[in-house]
Amino acid sequence: MNEQNHLISNEYSIKIVTDLNEFEKLKTVWDNLAYKQGAFMPFLCFDWFKIWLDHFLKDDKLLILLLHKGPELASIAPFLIKEEKFKGINVRKIELAGNVYSPIRYFLFKEMGNGERESTLSYIFEFFSKFHRQWDIIDLSPIPEENGNFIALKNAVLKSSFKNAEIFCFGNWYLDGISYQSDKYFSNLSKKERKNIRQDRNRMEKAGKVVFKMIKNSHEVETYMKTYFEIYEKSWKKREMAGPGFYLDLTRCFGEKDWLRLGFVFLSDVPTAVGFAFVCGGLAYFEKVAYDEDYQNLGAGSVWFMEMIKYVIDVDKVRCIDFLRGDDPYKKSWTPQRRERKGILVFNKNFKGRFLSFLMTKMLPIVEKNQYILSAKNKLSGYFKKTI
Repeated sequence: MNEQNHLISNEYSIKIVTDLNEFEKLKTVWDNLAYKQGAFMPFLCFDWFKIWLDHFLKDDKLLILLLHKGPELASIAPFLIKEEKFKGINVRKIELAGNVYSPIRYFLFKEMGNGERESTLSYIFEFFSKFHRQWDIIDLSPIPEENGNFIALKNAVLKSSFKNAEIFCFGNWYLDGISYQSDKYFSNLSKKERKNIRQDRNRMEKAGKVVFKMIKNSHEVETYMKTYFEIYEKSWKKREMAGPGFYLDLTRCFGEKDWLRLGFVFLSDVPTAVGFAFVCGGLAYFEKVAYDEDYQNLGAGSVWFMEMIKYVIDVDKVRCIDFLRGDDPYKKSWTPQRRERKGILVFNKNFKGRFLSFLMTKMLPIVEKNQYILSAKNKLSGYFKKTI
């Protein structure tokens, strides 16, 4: 059965969607809610999920919850059901749809305050307590902290009857409150950073003619994305798990929405650095950057960042630049603000859930604080990896 309805209270009900064909019928209502979230539209819109599912769903199962308050759609919870190992144990895990390519994962809500969002999330946990019990762990990560999102989720989890553990996911560097031109942005950088940027630009210009080219039109994306992948292969970056398909489909789609900013730095007509960002709702999300290592000493990457930041500030008039996932050292130079993306693990009351709750909240914290035990654990882990 692809659709089921469950009455949660006198007012609220949840409809389950597990079929991709039924999912595709949700595009209009999905995007209506996505536009109301205030941020991260590129990673919450229907097309992001559609493209992501096309590339990554594989053997996992869809579990989309549509929470209605009377006849009105109040929230969408885009879950997956996965059968996998967690801490060496085979588990049935429910998680918000996404992977390493998803800078955030969250629920979609109609317009409501933090208190109502918290109550709405509580109904979702009530559903997992009463109507959908075949699971061991729910992974809710990485959750954005903006607009009280993480606090609302944490409070809803704490009010449920489930044990839980808060986890760190990654650092997120960004710059908010931009209300000025790029010359002001660069003047706000440290003296050392400004000097480095000038030196990198001068080295490039001494080596040849430097041209920055911005690609926005969807009909040009496929041609220029081929060049992107060629440069990516020559860079320090690891080979993409997804291959070219996911990002090609995504950039083509976002080009049609006028969200794509695909920038190239050419040196004497040779592409040396490339990357892309998504611009939507006054925010610039810097997704990918790579440069040909043959031009590393010339500062091709630095010139790319300089030109991209100038463009999104002066042309797109963004108020925020977000470098998304990770604590890469270079990010602090360009975006001085940092926040942490965190998540919450929710454990069921069955045997595996109780054991994992004890492991995560009691045992592992002790191990991590005891250097002797931690060293023994790492040695045993290495030994088993070699022998398995």
